[in-house]
Amino acid sequence: MVIKAALVDVGGVCVGSPITGANDAEKLWGLPPHYINAHITAQGEGGAFQRLERGELPLETFYRQFGAELSNVETGNRAYRAYCQRTGRECPKLPTSLKIDGKELWMHMMKPALTPDPVIIAAINALRTSNKFRLAALTNNFVVPGAAVPPPQPIPSWSTLPPRRAVPFELLSQSLQEAAANPDSAGAPTELLKGMFDLFIESSVEKLRKPDPAFYQLALDRLGVKAEETVFLDDIGPNLAAAKKLGIHTIRVLPGRSIEAVKELEKVVGIPLRAELVAAKL
Repeated sequence: MVIKAALVDVGGVCVGSPITGANDAEKLWGLPPHYINAHITAQGEGGAFQRLERGELPLETFYRQFGAELSNVETGNRAYRAYCQRTGRECPKLPTSLKIDGKELWMHMMKPALTPDPVIIAAINALRTSNKFRLAALTNNFVVPGAAVPPPQPIPSWSTLPPRRAVPFELLSQSLQEAAANPDSAGAPTELLKGMFDLFIESSVEKLRKPDPAFYQLALDRLGVKAEETVFLDDIGPNLAAAKKLGIHTIRVLPGRSIEAVKELEKVVGIPLRAELVAAKL
């Protein structure tokens, strides 16, 4: 089946991952590796983080609930012991008390999102300028306080897409840094980043989040493609597993190894995507 569309995650793919930021906070606070992420995941769909991404909590309320949840060492230690058992690692000494400031942790988690990945951005630009593929971001994100609710996105006329130009990496990086001047906007997508895609599909707008199958189906419907005509890039295993179950081609982007993901993507779409290969073809 010929690939017609690419779905791309934002945090952890286009820009740095909040998990990396959480890992930095763990080192700073003397917590075991992946303690924070294990605790966030264990909260389930009713957790503050998950509710924020579905647009159910304003950011200030989220900060308070997030800090309270992650300061609970009983649930945190239980989640981490389960994580260690599941991954086959020895459980280290765990904290006996915690006082986590939700906003402070969130700022740590959003810091990596200020840095775009040049390898991924070059690949998206190559897909854009080829004019052969429909492009959509599929992102779990949050509502910036005071931001206007975005209007419904018009569905492009896929048969008559205008020529698309590459977005300069330096301008994209600058736009992300400038947006972070407002701390509550740190990690939020800028208009320049959104403009790299034909569709920018947000969990906080749609009230759905990955790995809910309905979120992927919404993206497929708007792109006007079948699952088997689509490739999806993400950094989170459960998100990829849910997409694969629907029949979507999946590629995992691991931290610091995006070049491997792009090489795999080149095989799937059949065109060069690495900057040096694109330049050599010109």
